[in-house]
Amino acid sequence: MLVSEFYARTNYVLRGVDDESPTHGDEDATYWLDTLNRKKNELYEDVSKNWVNTFKTVAPNEPGTVATTATTTLTGTSTYFTDYAVGDEITVSGETVRIIATITSDTVATVTVAFSNTASPQTFTRTTIIATGVSAYSLHRSFLGLSGDSSAINGVGSGAYITTTASTREDLAVVSPERRTPNYRNVYISGLFPQYLNFSDTIVSTENIVGGTLLTPGYFMPDDLTAATDVLPFLDPNWACLAVASEVAFNDITYEDRAEALNVKANNLFMQMVKKNRGLTYNTPRSIPTNVKRIRGTRVS
Repeated sequence: MLVSEFYARTNYVLRGVDDESPTHGDEDATYWLDTLNRKKNELYEDVSKNWVNTFKTVAPNEPGTVATTATTTLTGTSTYFTDYAVGDEITVSGETVRIIATITSDTVATVTVAFSNTASPQTFTRTTIIATGVSAYSLHRSFLGLSGDSSAINGVGSGAYITTTASTREDLAVVSPERRTPNYRNVYISGLFPQYLNFSDTIVSTENIVGGTLLTPGYFMPDDLTAATDVLPFLDPNWACLAVASEVAFNDITYEDRAEALNVKANNLFMQMVKKNRGLTYNTPRSIPTNVKRIRGTRVS
């Protein structure tokens, strides 16, 4: 469902057919879109559920956009370059990989080799490179949580791992901060905006992971919806229509008598989304219906 369709469907469940739906950019549409983005955040920040549609094996595009001018300078808009480190890799849309040389501020950085094009605005990704003497690495700003068995070592389900320059894989044991120990390498997550993946010991130059790539497959917050052509990032977008309509009704005396019923419908769709999400996750086999008659005179102890 597109944002433009969201306006029409939310308008219908809230007002019926007695009013035109908002137009993207007008006062009502802006209010509804802001409410929609808050509902998105509330849904996906629930740590008790890992929504399959937010899973990514590698981090998504970094926040903001950048401009290149066929030089080594990278200029950002709404970016967070200070989250990164010298030696990390940047890949700008339409360019090959570049290595960060300097970081001046959140919006100004340089790379070791000049960009090929003059272009803006461009999306970009960042790859975290393991360096000597570093013990903490910033995670993507939209990072919600790791996937898999965080404590697995040398297993497919490990929560975080490093791909070394020799193309080997080094799995990391992810523990809670209070369980960290310098006697055995593990990592833990701390901080906020951004969060950091911290090593319990400092990496030394002789280790094979130096120069390797840090990977944290997991769950990431979908971007805020801004354009009429954006797609709603929910397993059932009708839930979003009802949830927004319920809040709008609650805050509007004209429709407040509909708020409770709309909220009930939204909650019903939410439970259906939970069941759908559970059915798509690992180790949740569906029960097989049976119809076996009990033999007379027997009892199951």
